[in-house]
Amino acid sequence: MDYYRILMVNRNADSEEIKRAHRKLSRKYHPDNAGEQYRKQFEQVQEAYAVLGDEEKRAAYDQSLTGNTQDEPKATRGKKGTQKAGPDYGNMSAFFSGNYQNSFEKFFGFK
Repeated sequence: MDYYRILMVNRNADSEEIKRAHRKLSRKYHPDNAGEQYRKQFEQVQEAYAVLGDEEKRAAYDQSLTGNTQDEPKATRGKKGTQKAGPDYGNMSAFFSGNYQNSFEKFFGFK
């Protein structure tokens, strides 16, 4: 759900602009004014303002929109410049110690 779209404001809107949009849309969609059929829109406006009206929640929401999370692997400096951190394949010693010998014999047909 795009909270900026619900409140009909730009992503760089300041807090006053967000507050004005919230008040305008709250009056427009309030069930006492518009009827029960607009309750869902009213609740979406309230949810959007609960996030965008709070600086910390808005910052977290904006970060989630851009896809920048703390869980992503950080780039590492390699010999040829910056490289993304690769997957961790774990301990491969079991493979090289011969524990998979029977599988290779069955697959390739030799003993």
